[in-house]
Amino acid sequence: MAGLGFSLQFPDGRVEQLLVDSERVLIGSGAHCEIRLPADLAQIEHVLIHWNGAVASAEARSFTPHPLINGAGFTAAPLLPDSTLTIGQVQIVVRPAEIGDGAAVIRRKEEKTSPMTYVLAVVAIPLSLYILFDDPPTDEIAELPAERPALFAEAPRTCPQAGGVEAKNIAQTKRRLAESKRERGPFHVQDAVASVPLFEEAAACFRAASDDAAAQASLADAAALRERLGEDYRARQMRLEHALSVRDLPTAQKEVKRLLGMLSGQQHAYVTWLSNLDRRIALKLGKAEE
Repeated sequence: MAGLGFSLQFPDGRVEQLLVDSERVLIGSGAHCEIRLPADLAQIEHVLIHWNGAVASAEARSFTPHPLINGAGFTAAPLLPDSTLTIGQVQIVVRPAEIGDGAAVIRRKEEKTSPMTYVLAVVAIPLSLYILFDDPPTDEIAELPAERPALFAEAPRTCPQAGGVEAKNIAQTKRRLAESKRERGPFHVQDAVASVPLFEEAAACFRAASDDAAAQASLADAAALRERLGEDYRARQMRLEHALSVRDLPTAQKEVKRLLGMLSGQQHAYVTWLSNLDRRIALKLGKAEE
């Protein structure tokens, strides 16, 4: 029987080996998680692993800190055999594993149901349905802050060197970093957003080094990314509000996570609203699956 093997390496050097037999493996600090991490290293639900017996995939449930697969951030991504999943300071190698008889295996708990539980369910099920589906669909939208944060700071970019070889070296370094982040952008939106100021800083240093052609090229790259990401930012806000209005929670969850990624590191009422909404949707979807 095929399950998943997890090799956890903690920051103190300790290594823990676990076998899990489940189609859904929650990793986090919550007591209900199949793989439980210390509360100071992970959120209550940090990553959800999906496993169909042949292929595994990972879904980020929290972005503080942002989980990584082989060093790259993700929202949802496939997990190839021997991929390294990083949550904060914990590194987890995930691979398919054969589960034999007598092996110490973690399984999703299935408890026997007492007659009293059935009685309580008569009351609890209608109540849970009311909570999940009879909430006014505009509740979340009503709490939406009127002001939205800008995706990019508008402060002018300057070069720490007045000119010469030093300025050009800085420009080339920042441009290479910007190009690298731009390449990772489709998989890690934080990198795409971070590449814009790096291109602009590179342009400022190229200009200080009197390399106007390189400065213009870097500015053009920054402007193209600004426009594309700005349009995506606005479109996702609209899709999120529409998804909430029609109670399409899976789509709303997807848009919330993308927007949180785009605004990573910002302190704003809108970011707080998104974070709270992310938790509320996760709870509703989790209850709907039970």
